[in-house]
Amino acid sequence: MNEPIPLSQKIYLLGIHPQKGGVISAAYTAMDYVLLGALFLELYQNKNISFEKKRIILKNPKTEIPLHDFLIQKLKKSKRDLKISRWMNRLYFSLKYIRGEVQQGLVNKRIIKVKHKRFLFFKWNSPVIVNKQALYHLLSEIENHILKGTVNEEEIMLLSFLKPAGLMKRLFPEKEKRNIASRKLKNMMVENPVSGAVADAISASQAVAASVAASAAATAAATS
Repeated sequence: MNEPIPLSQKIYLLGIHPQKGGVISAAYTAMDYVLLGALFLELYQNKNISFEKKRIILKNPKTEIPLHDFLIQKLKKSKRDLKISRWMNRLYFSLKYIRGEVQQGLVNKRIIKVKHKRFLFFKWNSPVIVNKQALYHLLSEIENHILKGTVNEEEIMLLSFLKPAGLMKRLFPEKEKRNIASRKLKNMMVENPVSGAVADAISASQAVAASVAASAAATAAATS
């Protein structure tokens, strides 16, 4: 992976079935909210926003990334600082656009392609991985981060979304290994002594991940 892959694109890539294409069933309901949450953390990393008492605070509106600017413009229009969960609800009708932009980012990197499918009156785009080496490299990195530990801010942010995104079984198919990974992941998020910057990243990741999980659960309940 020569060109850096942003957090949101990494998560989307992990959710694609490596053989059949399309987003795996375990991640399907949550994926759009996870991508939005990941983009908020990208803004946090770039110091465009901060998180205070689970609210998003706009700090710096300058960015050269179109999808980041899309979200920043939404934040600028709000007359007050809203909670992460409120933004998840407010941006519901933007989720399809956001997913499409994340997809396109991976297409531009030649990691995936998008197949246009149709059944009766229904049309949809299905992502297919074309650079599986990029996927396997990412999977190996994540397994290493979990089993050996990490204090890298971006890596911790990625790991914080694995459960809300429904990706743990995808990453660790064997139950015993999955349980070990889950325990190590929990310890990493709660117990490990880390620097102030990384502690802030963990706190921000957990706040966004909690909102992602709640939003996805509400959507699943409404459509079941």
